Amino acid sequence: MILPPFLQAGDKVGVVSTSNFTEQKYIDELVKILQAWHLEPVLGKTIGPRKGSFAGSDKLRKTDLQEMLDNDEIKAVLETMGGYGIIRVIDQVNFNKFKYKPKWLVGYSDTTFLHSHVQGMLSTASIHGTMAADLEDGYQPESWESLRKALFGEKLNYKIKAHPLNRPGQAEAMLVGGTISVLCNAKGTMSEVNTNGKILFLEEIGEKHFRLDSYLTSLKHAGKFDYVRGLLIGELEDMQEDDPPFGKTPEEIILDAVQDYDFPVCFGFPAGHGKVNQALIFGAPVQMVVSPKGTTVTFKH
Repeated sequence: MILPPFLQAGDKVGVVSTSNFTEQKYIDELVKILQAWHLEPVLGKTIGPRKGSFAGSDKLRKTDLQEMLDNDEIKAVLETMGGYGIIRVIDQVNFNKFKYKPKWLVGYSDTTFLHSHVQGMLSTASIHGTMAADLEDGYQPESWESLRKALFGEKLNYKIKAHPLNRPGQAEAMLVGGTISVLCNAKGTMSEVNTNGKILFLEEIGEKHFRLDSYLTSLKHAGKFDYVRGLLIGELEDMQEDDPPFGKTPEEIILDAVQDYDFPVCFGFPAGHGKVNQALIFGAPVQMVVSPKGTTVTFKH
């Protein structure tokens, strides 16, 4: 797996909205954060325009991402918001130049399509991390500091308290994953995630329990758990009980989906749609040790 060059002070970084529209005040706050890191933010053409819920038309969003990927001066591309939209344009994006001059792609949620696309098609790492829209809930120092460390190549080591439903064990492998519903929607496309021999990270927001079960069952039937070495579960935010009740918590639904496998499982990693969103490098080797005392996640790049 190729790791793009880590950033250095003075580097230019692109800021784009390939999915949903992001309010300008959060873009302004992001610019200040990046400048404090001694980076030079370059705002894309999707910053400002709006078409329905999208940050401009499909053509504009595709063109904006393409220009950022092709611009040699841009060393990383930060998505400002998730939501929905990347799947409408990603097959039109030409990654030929990116393939030979990779750069960090940053975001989460709908950006899961980009992550799994560049890992599966181009063997290139990317960063699952916080975005400008998250600033609506205020500045979260843990989230932004972990993103800075990931971008600048500093060590990422996490310790997570024990969860009663954890399944102990140890795994060392490449990390992949993202939002469960997006991974499910990507099945059968060029952006489909390859989980074979990997540690799989999963998180979700706002889904009913039966819907979560359907996504996981679909992933299971597609063989996505067959050769996984470890399962790292992030935030399961604002999950909604069914009427009548489905009868299982989100954590129990996940354990039920993977009961036929013996890999370690960690719940409660602080990444995803929750208030804190610690950065993860998808495509990088990571060691996960799950014990009754807690879990450690150590990046080996």
